Amino acid sequence: MATREQIDAARRRIEQLRDHHAHEVTALIRLVDDGALKGAAGDRLAADLRAWDRGFKDRFTRALSLLDSLRPTEPGQGATSR
Repeated sequence: MATREQIDAARRRIEQLRDHHAHEVTALIRLVDDGALKGAAGDRLAADLRAWDRGFKDRFTRALSLLDSLRPTEPGQGATSR
């Protein structure tokens, strides 16, 4: 089992990854939408990027929900540090 500190550290890291992902994918979508790739190929890429973005947002939400369901161990009750 994890301690409260480990759970909180995992939450912060997941939130950092989520925020970084959101900025990167949003930048890619804007590039395509602004005409970096035109025509049908650009439209398909933009649709794929939006689907990818939705999928990753769902994964981050699930990961954070899983953390919320954990019951931390009290210090000294068998928790091991990694």
